[in-house]
Amino acid sequence: VQTLSEIDILDDGYRWRKYGQKVVKGNPHPRYYYKCSSSGCAVRKHVERASNDPKSVITTYEGKHNHDVPA
Repeated sequence: VQTLSEIDILDDGYRWRKYGQKVVKGNPHPRYYYKCSSSGCAVRKHVERASNDPKSVITTYEGKHNHDVPA
């Protein structure tokens, strides 16, 4: 998902725990790695700024949540 945003982390309704970051070749902005903080849920996402448009944030999700969006 690519979104125009001033902030790096967009609220998608779920709770996330950051577990890493790294510098990606060709991109001056780091990529951040997150895991869903709900017990037993294996969904991960990584978030980075687009290298060709620093106003765009690219969020990539891996997996499917096994629970509803927290209240």
